[in-house]
Amino acid sequence: MTPMPIRVALFGTGFARDVMLPGLRHVEGIELAGVSSGRIENARAAAEEFGIEHASEDHREILRRARPDLVFVVTPPHRHLEMTLDALAAGCHVVCEKPAAMDAGESARMLEVARASRKLVLIDHELRFDPRRAAMRDIALSGRLGRMLHATYTLHSVRRRDTKAPWTWWSDAAQGGGALGALGSHAVDTLRSMLGEVASVRGTLETFTRERPDPKTGTMRPVTSDDFTAAWLRFRSGALATISISTVEAERVHKITLAGLDGAAIWTEQAPLRVLEGNEARRDAWREVPVADVLPPSTSLGIPETDWGRAFVRYARAIVEAIREGRTAVPGAATMEDGHRTQQVLDAIRRSAHEERWIEGGA
Repeated sequence: MTPMPIRVALFGTGFARDVMLPGLRHVEGIELAGVSSGRIENARAAAEEFGIEHASEDHREILRRARPDLVFVVTPPHRHLEMTLDALAAGCHVVCEKPAAMDAGESARMLEVARASRKLVLIDHELRFDPRRAAMRDIALSGRLGRMLHATYTLHSVRRRDTKAPWTWWSDAAQGGGALGALGSHAVDTLRSMLGEVASVRGTLETFTRERPDPKTGTMRPVTSDDFTAAWLRFRSGALATISISTVEAERVHKITLAGLDGAAIWTEQAPLRVLEGNEARRDAWREVPVADVLPPSTSLGIPETDWGRAFVRYARAIVEAIREGRTAVPGAATMEDGHRTQQVLDAIRRSAHEERWIEGGA
């Protein structure tokens, strides 16, 4: 007998429509049951494009009418707590977009409810399912690079470089906008997964473009969120890490480096993983690590040609498989506890930027 499909609902139509819904077309055993958006026209457009049964501007209506088994919360961070708790109260499994919440107080509450729910509750760090990143993490944890000394995470984007780009929730700290939460959360999660927990942080935040035009009126609105952040993390192991996140650069760069006592590794977006074994810094000592990728080309899948798009397909398949098998964990995925610990680090970076000093603790 063919098992009943897993009913899926999505709250949000930004990243959900651009990346998740195209990716979910390549996940077997699911039914797209509902989609909500703060703008009903966006929900209806997504429903029509992807053949989704129910559309609404109210996520609670989707929970009642669509009766989903699995919910993706893909809204600005200020809605994550409410929507995640509502979905869990309705008996759903939940994948919440990063960062987990507005602050660690909210993420602690989400973690408490998630533990009591006995449901699969994850944070959408789909880049953990990029096979080259996974290989880099395995190398770091295997000890092949020796004692870890220093890591860097650089993510520079042109996304908000244009000063005429409109004001959106990205511009509003009250909605959880800003480079640190949206992109720095990926950096912190990645570094935690490779180097362990954070002991102390030092950070700085900057808003280079302080006003942007309102998309409806054209009048200038103040920007209250950061478009640049730099942070330095000291891990309990003694390793250090440097994070540089910017949305106002002239060229896109996404790169991770690991430096150990007995080797090093470099991951660059959409490029081969490179490893140096030994402590001689010779150019000819670096080698490419072959990493299998069984997915067809992104163009043939109809998904964005990005690491995010391809990783999400793998991630979603693993989630559905776990639910089908009655598991409440997905190997390698970021849990709600990971989301809370990362949130603690993000909070410490913000506090450090405000107080202009190192902050002990973190995660």
